[in-house]
Amino acid sequence: MKTIELNIYKFDELIGNARDTAIEQIRQRRYNCNDYSGWLIDDCYLFEPKHEEMIRLCGEAYNQHTKPVMGNTGKVYFSVDRDRYIDADEGIVVNDDKMFFNWLEIPEELHDRIYYTIKNTWARHPDTIIEFEENDISDEFTDEEMIILENAQDKFADHMENVLNLIGDAYDYYFSDESIIEEIEGNEYEFTEDGKIY
Repeated sequence: MKTIELNIYKFDELIGNARDTAIEQIRQRRYNCNDYSGWLIDDCYLFEPKHEEMIRLCGEAYNQHTKPVMGNTGKVYFSVDRDRYIDADEGIVVNDDKMFFNWLEIPEELHDRIYYTIKNTWARHPDTIIEFEENDISDEFTDEEMIILENAQDKFADHMENVLNLIGDAYDYYFSDESIIEEIEGNEYEFTEDGKIY
């Protein structure tokens, strides 16, 4: 029988390539876990526009809201790779139509006259869009009203692109050295001299 002595190190005691090895092990573990997509979108306020903008467009009444105007059901699918897309037609729930329309900068006189649908484009890589139509089929939007609604569609599309950018930023951070070191130190992982998890 042989007795082998093994030195165990905290992360901050590792030197050189051992630190890189330690970080890469945790990064690979995160990749293999496959549940990081759910973590990236696990935010009730994922679709909510910036607070300052909501106050400007909806007034102080917005501060009385106990839930987001645009809530998140969690049914969100996305890619932040070259085939970028966000599929969130079932992920977005509008909790206050009036504030939603105000955010889209649709005048109040149009609120009761429009019906909207949040849907996906049926492209290879779907994007989530909004479409408007008349509530009353005998009604017809004027050219000026059509421009307002087209601008609202553009604003919604830009917002969805911003949401996808936020998801991409969260993805990049999740796999960054900084985030991984936080996990290592928070969980007090220990390593062998060459950086392998003990």
